[in-house]
This record gives sequence, structure tokens and C-alpha cells, in this order.
Amino acid sequence: MNDQVGVSQSVSELMSDNGLSTVNGLLATNGLSTVNGLSTVNGLSTVNGLSTVNGLSSTTGLMTTTAGRMQVSYLVRCALPPTASIVKQDQTGTSYTFQGEIGMAPQWQNGACDQNCQENISACLEAHINTAGVHIALWLDSPNAAVGWGTDPSYPNQEATFFGNLFTLGAHGTNPKAVPMYYCAGPQIKVNAPPGRLGSAQVSPPYVNPLGSQYAQCKPTCTPADAPYSGDGFKACTGWNNLVTVWRQNSTATE
Repeated sequence: MNDQVGVSQSVSELMSDNGLSTVNGLLATNGLSTVNGLSTVNGLSTVNGLSTVNGLSSTTGLMTTTAGRMQVSYLVRCALPPTASIVKQDQTGTSYTFQGEIGMAPQWQNGACDQNCQENISACLEAHINTAGVHIALWLDSPNAAVGWGTDPSYPNQEATFFGNLFTLGAHGTNPKAVPMYYCAGPQIKVNAPPGRLGSAQVSPPYVNPLGSQYAQCKPTCTPADAPYSGDGFKACTGWNNLVTVWRQNSTATE
């Protein structure tokens, strides 16, 4: 069963109450208008937990602006499960509660975010980017156990698979002056492409396709999920092993 709920910062999104236990996929809603490399953002540390003072500063960086706090909300949703949340203050002393949802890196609540954690969070954030700033319901699949494999007939179009590391310049031997943000195309990437998503007329998308052209498909270069889920998404691509595959609806309705 899927319920529509309100979340911090007045963003509405669809979430699956029992998706992880029934379908092994997770329904979420995208909405980040852009992601700048998190390694360049003051106030965020991967060495310390998000709930700690040194992990996420109240006086510098993300917590000091509306856009930054929105980004924190997505960080927390991607990292922590729905049973967890963190409370942070901004530079004025105003408190904000950020609720977990997906749980791809729960260790970051109170501890360090290692390479796998960084890559899982990065793939999740990339999957939620919408350059038009609108919200589109998405179905996610991933080798990360918090998401898992499984499809839903209401989400028949495989858009793309996302991977990279937004926290580390030159990760995996990439350009040392940039953070790697990658995707490869799914077979239905152009089908009913909603505004701001891949397949539409995106404005300055932050990610690139490392397989060649804009619409170069994941298959056959990338490694699909193990049977019987080989059609659900990909578990590895060009040396990256923490990926998120996105499926879309046929409808282009926005929230």
C-alpha cells in the first residue's frame, strides 16, 4: 500500500509502507533541482555522523540556507531508515527535523561514511535529481539491501541507472578536479520523459554517461542483477558497485 505524506520543507512525496518486504523495490519521489559536489560544501563531514556537531555543522554550509537544508533532507532520506531522524539547528537557532526514509547508509547517523556509504548516498541523490525542480514518482531498485530488487507494473519504464561519488574528487581514478556523477540509459529512457528527467530537455544536467553518447544503454556493458532479477536493474558498471536503477510511470503528472 502506498500513502501520500507530507515531509519536512513542505515537499509532498509518495513512499511505500511495506515496499521493502513485499516487492523489494522502493517507491520515492525526486525533486532535487541540482547537486553540486558535496566535497566542496562546507559544514558536512563523512568522518563524523550526521547527528553530530562535527558531522553536520549548524553554523556553516548546508544548514544555513533553504536550499542547503533541502539537500540535507535528501541526504537523510537516502541514508537513514524511516525509523530514524536527526534534529539540527541553523545559525539562528531554529531547529529542523530531518526524517529518514530509504536507509541505504544507516551507519552515517552516528558514525563515519566510508566509500561504500558515499557511493550509495551519491547514487540515491543522483536518482532524485530533477533539473526542472518538480516532483515525479519513481520506483527504485538497487543491490543495496535497504532497497533491493523488484518491479511494479505501475512503473514500466526503466529510465536509467545512477552511480558515482559526490563526496570525493577523482574517485575511482576519474578526473581529479571533479566529482564523478554518472548514469547509463535504460531502454525506456525517452518514453514519456517528465520535465527535468533524463530523456527530456534537461537544462545543464549534472551527470554524464561514461559509456559514450547521452543515451548509451547500460546493457551490455554493465552487470545486471542476479537471477531472477536480471531484468530489474544493474549491480555493477565500469568498476562501480553501488548503483540505483530508476523506473518511471507512463504518466508525466507532477506534484
